[in-house]
Amino acid sequence: MNIGDRLRQLRGEARPESDDALATRLQRLRPPARHATMDPDDCSVLGTALAAEQTTDGLLIRERHYRLSPASCVGVDPSALPETCRLPPLDWLYIDTETTGLSSGVGNLAFMIGVARFSATDQLEVRQYVLGRYAAERAMLTDLLATVGTASTGLVSYNGKSFDLPLLANRCRMQRVAARIDTLPHLDLMYTVRRAYRRHWPDCRLQTAERRLLGLQRVDDLPGAQAPAAWRTWLCERDTAAIARVLEHNFQDVVSLALLHRCLAGAYLGQADSPLDHAAIGRAWLDAGDPQRAQRIWENAGESLSDDGRLDLARLYRRQGDWASAETQWLALYARGNAAASLELSKLHEHRRRDLRAAMRYAGSCTPDERNTRCSRLRRKLDATPQLTLRLSLRTR
Repeated sequence: MNIGDRLRQLRGEARPESDDALATRLQRLRPPARHATMDPDDCSVLGTALAAEQTTDGLLIRERHYRLSPASCVGVDPSALPETCRLPPLDWLYIDTETTGLSSGVGNLAFMIGVARFSATDQLEVRQYVLGRYAAERAMLTDLLATVGTASTGLVSYNGKSFDLPLLANRCRMQRVAARIDTLPHLDLMYTVRRAYRRHWPDCRLQTAERRLLGLQRVDDLPGAQAPAAWRTWLCERDTAAIARVLEHNFQDVVSLALLHRCLAGAYLGQADSPLDHAAIGRAWLDAGDPQRAQRIWENAGESLSDDGRLDLARLYRRQGDWASAETQWLALYARGNAAASLELSKLHEHRRRDLRAAMRYAGSCTPDERNTRCSRLRRKLDATPQLTLRLSLRTR
């Protein structure tokens, strides 16, 4: 530091800046530059890359047909599931979204929506919407609701109950689109899959269900978690490669939904070869008001039926008054040390067989709290039995 710099420092004067330093500071203070306004031709370029038609300014639509294999066309009614068996006949529409973020916040929107439904010739007609720009969202939602159609439509999704449908309903409100998509009948297959397979699979993601139930293995698939980044890449860099991969990912999602719907309907009717939770499936049919189907599911499961399932089956037999069949199930479980079956056998012998000693024997295998309560009461009954017998014998003399 020279004498001039020292004097300026003591007087509180700033050192003159060089032109380069001043330019650097000014550049730092400027607000970040906004992205250039999208050229109308950019959406045409995206439409060409995606083989999609630009219907309105910034909205791209691609339609495809997917012909099912003969094995997929087995005459299974997709409505034959506990959740939908009581509904009137519906025109099922399969729906999946790709969004600008993975949260459910207000600023999150669907930049891509795929829907599909079966045609009269059993082909799957797939319609995919892609936003080329934010301003086209209202047009996309309006066209989507027109495709959904009347109240005879039922929606099928995978995790749509907590994500896709609330998101679309919120965006419809934000864009002042009158119809409410979340009022239609809705089947979320994720819960259907979880009920049947969570005890046998490491997870119940859509791609796990595809691989295990449909034998499908995706090749070069873009993970759904990377879809928001692909959308930002298109907006900022006009790169169509990543968005094209998202489109294929979305197409596979809606096709898999349609195939899984039929496959799961068959599994819930007892036509599956893969291991599943028969106890949970039967319980779902029972809750849906179809005890006969629940009974068939449990009985046909054979040795693969879990202890909980056997208890449910025995409970159903008891409700029907078939005590012999109920006892058969309880005895099989008692032999494996099942405390709940021990309790039922103790009740059976106490109240129906009037065999207090047998009831006491089975009560000894109940849970500690139940064992103490029941054994104390049965012991009092047994102690009172000789006195009652003596009084009766004296009266008969």
